[in-house]
Amino acid sequence: MSNNIKFFKAKYIVVWEEGSHRILENGYLAVEGKKIAGYRNHLPEGARCEDLGNAAIIPGFVNLHTHPSEVFSIKSYIEDCGNPNFFESTLMDYPFPALGKRGAELQTQLNLVELVKSGCTTSLIYGGPYSRLEAETAGHMGLRAYVGAGIRAGDRMEADSVWHSPDGHSVTYDFDEESGFQRIREAEELARDYDGTFDGRVHIMMGPTQSMTCTPAMLKETRKAADKLGVGITIHVAEDLAEFEGCVRLYGKTPVELLYDTGLLGEDVVLAHCVFVSGHSQVFIRSNKDLKLLGSTKSNVAHSPTPFIRVGTNLESFGKYADAGVNVGMGTDTFPSDMVQEMRLAAFMAKSQERTTYKTRAQDIFNAATINGAKALGRQDLGRLCKGAMADFSIVDLRTIEMTPSRDVVKSLIYSGTRHSISQVYVGGKQVVEDGKVCGLDEKSLCEELQAIGEEAWKKLKTQDGKTMDAFYPMSFPRI
Repeated sequence: MSNNIKFFKAKYIVVWEEGSHRILENGYLAVEGKKIAGYRNHLPEGARCEDLGNAAIIPGFVNLHTHPSEVFSIKSYIEDCGNPNFFESTLMDYPFPALGKRGAELQTQLNLVELVKSGCTTSLIYGGPYSRLEAETAGHMGLRAYVGAGIRAGDRMEADSVWHSPDGHSVTYDFDEESGFQRIREAEELARDYDGTFDGRVHIMMGPTQSMTCTPAMLKETRKAADKLGVGITIHVAEDLAEFEGCVRLYGKTPVELLYDTGLLGEDVVLAHCVFVSGHSQVFIRSNKDLKLLGSTKSNVAHSPTPFIRVGTNLESFGKYADAGVNVGMGTDTFPSDMVQEMRLAAFMAKSQERTTYKTRAQDIFNAATINGAKALGRQDLGRLCKGAMADFSIVDLRTIEMTPSRDVVKSLIYSGTRHSISQVYVGGKQVVEDGKVCGLDEKSLCEELQAIGEEAWKKLKTQDGKTMDAFYPMSFPRI
């Protein structure tokens, strides 16, 4: 037995055996350096061991959709709002206060803290104006990240929108294709600078921001660039009814059909959301062609229930996508970035959509957050605990009200747990969360600074016609 191997003993360990997760009771997980060395029922004589007591060890979650540098910039005002002329969307004609570079730095740190505390050892960071900042921050925090290189037919800092509503009910598009191709060149540069850095924990993906912020020529060029560099692609698609309608009016195709025709469906593509496909109850095209395209190309969908439930809609449905051959993984996307909560919402909304408790079960959602996410990133060494896999895992404290009693730890976590149920997290064999806190970061001071920046930005927001924050985003109750 190598002296470099350390064993972790726990009441339950979710291990990977014969092609599926299995529950090992009162067992030992062996870790050697950055990787899992195996698991056992008994401790070898003389081996180093940490007894975790009444706890469970689970694989690290693979989060397929996050926005660290901007996730909190719409928090505490965007909720309960939307333009009825755009199907209650806020994408087209709502102003957003600017939190600046320091705001982006604070949000990135705090959101990555929130993500890893909920067990996300790998996160696909969508990227954009601050992709380099996000890559650097994740790398220095010891996390595993796939960072999108933002591509859009407009300015790099996304100060000017590609779409506009001059009157609150119509949409015009201002595609600056020349700038878009420059964004692709910058994305290639980001990939060359960061892909495989931080001991192989940080990777880069091409990241067109959405189906309707790029031209078809840009989407085709993105595919060429990704193939040349050997990196994956991630893109927002079918996330908004106004986007769906605009795409059909402009191109005579659904957003999914547009991606298919431009080469942006496939096993190396992670589609963020992909909710409003043909056949969805709120969409005017009733065929199931989009799902067939997604399934036949073995595309991956990052399912993030919260931002859709929040505005009264949802994916239709988890089980239906899976039956079509789509690889469905989990993403957190918005606030709160609690993967445990997101898994529970995914399970509940699937059952509600499917009108049965049996179609989508706890194991389906757990797989989505682990092995399906790993598959979407082309990784066979993530999302599972077996010999040769990366030593990315979380420890769930079973001595809490929400986790007691636990007969089936997967059901307990998904249907009762929160991110506070997770006490420790390891990435590549190194501890990054201890006693529910991220090592080396003062969360409270970061939160206080972000609050101050937010308050200043809210005061400054004013449109050309003189409207202020309160005019666009009414308070829940009036101030006195």
